[in-house]
Amino acid sequence: MSDRELRVVIIGGGVAALEAVLALDALAGTRVGVEVVAPEPQFFYRPLSVAAPFSPDELRRYDLGALLSPAGALLTLGTVTAVDAGAHEIRTADGGVLRYDALLVACGTQPRTAVEGALTFRGPSDVELVSELLDDADKGRVNSIAFSVPGGAVWGLPAYELALLTAAWLEARGRRDVSIVLTTPEEAPLELFGADASSATAALLEHRGIEIRTRARALHYRERVLTLASGETIAVDRVVAMPRLVGQSIPGLPQTRHGFVPIDRSCRVVGLPGVYAAGDITTFPVKQGGIAAQQADVAAQEIASAAGADVVPQSFRPVLRGMLLTGSEPLFMRHDLAHHDESPVVSLNELWWPPAKIAGHYLGPLILSLGAPGARDEEGTEPEDGVAVHVELDPDAGLQGRTEVAADDAPAAGDAVGDLATGPLLLVAPEDTLGEVAARLCDLDTGSAVVAEYGKAIGIITTRDLLGAFAHRIHPSEGRVRAWMTAHPFTIRAGQSRQTAAALMTEHSIHHLPIVDDRGNAIAILGLRDVVQPGS
Repeated sequence: MSDRELRVVIIGGGVAALEAVLALDALAGTRVGVEVVAPEPQFFYRPLSVAAPFSPDELRRYDLGALLSPAGALLTLGTVTAVDAGAHEIRTADGGVLRYDALLVACGTQPRTAVEGALTFRGPSDVELVSELLDDADKGRVNSIAFSVPGGAVWGLPAYELALLTAAWLEARGRRDVSIVLTTPEEAPLELFGADASSATAALLEHRGIEIRTRARALHYRERVLTLASGETIAVDRVVAMPRLVGQSIPGLPQTRHGFVPIDRSCRVVGLPGVYAAGDITTFPVKQGGIAAQQADVAAQEIASAAGADVVPQSFRPVLRGMLLTGSEPLFMRHDLAHHDESPVVSLNELWWPPAKIAGHYLGPLILSLGAPGARDEEGTEPEDGVAVHVELDPDAGLQGRTEVAADDAPAAGDAVGDLATGPLLLVAPEDTLGEVAARLCDLDTGSAVVAEYGKAIGIITTRDLLGAFAHRIHPSEGRVRAWMTAHPFTIRAGQSRQTAAALMTEHSIHHLPIVDDRGNAIAILGLRDVVQPGS
């Protein structure tokens, strides 16, 4: 690292750490020098470990150094033992000392047994044990299985996936006589995702013949009896339980009794200037990879801004996205935890793109480019060049809702829409308020904005849309772009002709047409007057 770079140290090698590295490379480039301190040289794509017992190819691991290198980050193997925020230093178990200008704590959590006597499924390390359980069930040595979500800090969705996948696997082998029960302290199945997701999940469990016990916190499993906190017992041959998560103790950091680090809405560690935290190690109660990636993006924006990059940091606005593996078609669920006025969504259609288990801004496309299981591009084939971009999709439209003009013959020189003079491009986010958008439209003296998720056009909002919202007495600080935009707009590639754009706009009465690059990122917006020339 040169003296001119902002020295950034990231503790951890998981989802939050890798997302932050990719975000810093995109936002700040050479303004920052990034060093990652991680205890192991591999990155495990852990969400798919639930599928590995049923399909070994689903267990994916990647060389962490190889993932970091293209982003210009260094990897140091080691375990951090202390943080000295006053001296801007961290210490490692081997006696090493690293200085930093900005520190991101993204070391994740440590899994602990929550149900004594049960098989604790922590991820890749326990895939073989689950495979042995399946073999015993297939051969008639196991006739009943319980999957348990314990109390405390835990991510319970894998328990549902293991139960559903086990039932489907056994059914395919003619073993419909193995009883399966799922216990959870939740009031309803996957209640974090809302009532519709709970109903859909309950229906899936019923279809697979899985008994669900809600408001049931498992305590221990002894002599083939699972005991619940209520005093009830369940006779069962085997129990697979999710772990309880605790944070690694790092002297010098403020931590709760269970090791979690308090942060503010900018993901700054409370009381420690220049120190940020993201992922499961934080006190945010939802422990999930997509949430970790969102926190990492917020922290990266803050750090990039501190390094002098032209970035306006955004506050942490958690959106919970979950893809439930069911044994057939996956179920997609989305719940905006920051805006209670938006209803949760559940669908068999993809609700974001790429439809990865971890919906990370940068990590999702990276995993897609590495050939993650089930990855495909927008036409259903493996991508040859570049990577896809994470984007929210309309839950009712699925992939068919996206519209783009087919490529035409090569336009004459200077006649491509990418060569035309256009007005200013304003990109806004679906969660932006109508008041924010109105002010920015006024500042730029333009009448439309492209609604984008990470650059990719997912909608258009115009001054007419704003007037319609205000006419319905929607307050500018409460109304959100998502509710008033025109979703899935027609788009056109930069290399297509002016004539194609003009024909499209006149045929469909379109007044604003986003120009996109090969990845679907909006790069300009056409007005009808930009393409319709006198006499044409």
